[in-house]
Amino acid sequence: MLGEKLRSAIDKISGARIINEQIVKESIKDIQRALINSNVEINTVLNLSKKIEKKALEKPSGNLSQKEHITKVIYDELIEMLGGKEYPKEPKKILLCGLFGSGKTTATGKLGLWYKKRGRKVGVIAADTYRPAAYEQLETNAKTAGIDFFGIKKEKNPSKIIKEALKKFETHDLIICDSAGRSGLDEELVLEIQDIDKTFNADEKWLVISADIGNLAKKQAQAFHNAIGVNGVIITKMDGSSKGGGAIVACNETGSSVYFISTGEKINEFEAFDANRYLSKIMGYGDLEGLLEKVKEIEMDNLSPEEMMKGNLNFKIFYEQLKATKKLGPLNKVMEMLGMGNKLPKEAMEIGQEKMESFKIIIDSMTEQERIEPDLLNRSRIERIAKGAGKDIKEIRELIKQFKKMKKMFKQFKGMNEQTMTKMGERDIGKLMQGLQGRKSMKKKFRLK
Repeated sequence: MLGEKLRSAIDKISGARIINEQIVKESIKDIQRALINSNVEINTVLNLSKKIEKKALEKPSGNLSQKEHITKVIYDELIEMLGGKEYPKEPKKILLCGLFGSGKTTATGKLGLWYKKRGRKVGVIAADTYRPAAYEQLETNAKTAGIDFFGIKKEKNPSKIIKEALKKFETHDLIICDSAGRSGLDEELVLEIQDIDKTFNADEKWLVISADIGNLAKKQAQAFHNAIGVNGVIITKMDGSSKGGGAIVACNETGSSVYFISTGEKINEFEAFDANRYLSKIMGYGDLEGLLEKVKEIEMDNLSPEEMMKGNLNFKIFYEQLKATKKLGPLNKVMEMLGMGNKLPKEAMEIGQEKMESFKIIIDSMTEQERIEPDLLNRSRIERIAKGAGKDIKEIRELIKQFKKMKKMFKQFKGMNEQTMTKMGERDIGKLMQGLQGRKSMKKKFRLK
């Protein structure tokens, strides 16, 4: 994958005994291969390479070593290439457009939920009158997200639907319009989207693009921009495509900033795009800010991320984590956000929902003292818990085994201060991340009240 190959290129610098022009060129070649394989245009890759090579062997500034300087140059140039800027906080009307298969209707529901969580009263309009079942799909998505829906079933004139919707959603903070797509941006679609744009009069017009189209995103972004003036992009299917980086770069080159990326099928698997966080996460250095945002969103009053980071894990905290799993997401994704995705034993990340429910029943059968002090669990206590939970002793021991593995993993964070928290990796990249994110921003990240 793109992140692994980029990290490998940086590790070549970090592991080199002597830094010279040859090592720099070898790393640049590795970066070129990684980007080209992810469908980044060759001219873009060559321009990036020239910038890195020019700056890499310059004299380091401040207290940076030569290795740290080169690593920072590579990282900074990759960030600039990816682009992206902060999404609009208080838009009034957003028009979503795109071709078939881009995930536009799903993105409408996800986007609505995103803004709802941030205090906006959201309404969505089913103005896709072309695709069968688009009405039903958006209606279901809106219900799942807990946002208001409007559509006129079997109505073929999208402008008529929009006019009625604007009356209904007059008191809403945000209205999102899902428009129709086609297999290509033909004249019929251009005329339809222009008519919708005129009727809806959106202040934000965002293109929804699937990550798997790679650098072809550039043509789509330019074509839709010429039709209605696109000023933002949502990239979907980022969870399974190696071409996602190519799509992001391609959109940035058109001046259409990527605001959001969809990272999975579930309605809450959706995040604001930040080039620094994206690059850090795909390279395996974690996304602590994103994880703590998720924790804040689902309001887990009894689960303290700070305590988990310190290694103070007991069955009480473990129980709260199990209860929150559905909302927070699968354990493997949480571990990825911690930069620990490849360090936790595979079996520990593959605990099924049924198994989790069984673990909760077992923990319910423990005393309060046993939940807080897991070391108290001797043979007689285990037998009593098994009897009370209606479980086999083997299941109690399996829970203890999984708990110990997780505790051992979290102990790796014990004693980390703000500087070492920034590392989430090894050697020179740790200092790099500290320099990029800044100590003030890190303080903000970890002070959850």
